[in-house]
Amino acid sequence: MDLRKLEIFTVVADTGSFSQAALALHMAQPAVSVAVRKLEESLGVRLFDRSQRQARLTPEGREVLQRAQHILREAQELQRSTDALREMLSGEVSLACPSMLATYFLPDLLLEFLQDHPGLTASITQAGTTDIEALLQDEQTELGVVAQPVDSLADFESVVLVEEPIVLCVAEDHPWSNRSSVTAQELHGEAMVVYESGYYVRQALDTLCAGASSQPDFRMQSNFLPMLVRMVKQGLGATVGLKLMAEAELGIVGLPLEGAPSLTLALAKRHSRQISVANQAFLDWAAFKLS
Repeated sequence: MDLRKLEIFTVVADTGSFSQAALALHMAQPAVSVAVRKLEESLGVRLFDRSQRQARLTPEGREVLQRAQHILREAQELQRSTDALREMLSGEVSLACPSMLATYFLPDLLLEFLQDHPGLTASITQAGTTDIEALLQDEQTELGVVAQPVDSLADFESVVLVEEPIVLCVAEDHPWSNRSSVTAQELHGEAMVVYESGYYVRQALDTLCAGASSQPDFRMQSNFLPMLVRMVKQGLGATVGLKLMAEAELGIVGLPLEGAPSLTLALAKRHSRQISVANQAFLDWAAFKLS
């Protein structure tokens, strides 16, 4: 049902004239007449008796008028309620997030949310997923991005953000850059720049290499993602990361690492914890947006 046509109809009914309604609505009279005629066609009834100069409602028109006025009042109330909620919703979205996701995925999602909610601001803390899980358990943070599955998954309400394979990232001029895949055994003695402990991708690399009795040459360990990316591009060594990172960075090639798991990252809160209105709004919005 077109609310605009209902509005035009009610103004014609109130003024008793198509020309007066046109003036009140700042429309051309033919446009008013067309709108009412299309409404009549969609409803299958005549709303006005046009046999006289004044626009008089038919019996059907009087009944439709009552219903139209009710619908328009409800629509106006809904708009006022929505506007009030948007104005009342203020505060700061605060969450902990791994740097890779914060760099290559979260900005677009958060930008759209903040544009939809101009009364909110955001604060992002960088940490590894293992540390974030502990922060959530200890209630030191309300929202955080964790790796699934986690041992305490039943404790969390979560929304999946991404599911990405872990790949080996090398410079585009690296001898392996044209390979279709790399094994953990081949990483033995290979120069690498990697995250410190506490990050899922580092844990996955360590587990994979331990199972293959492979020991890479860790030339540098750092939690600063831009530094790792720069070192890979400069040829200091390879690293491991999510496929989305390799696809986003010019000069880096992502190679499938045989046996490496995919990583599912989810925005989570503890079931038992009451979180801020702003954080709950972001969690609910992300659940709707990504469903």
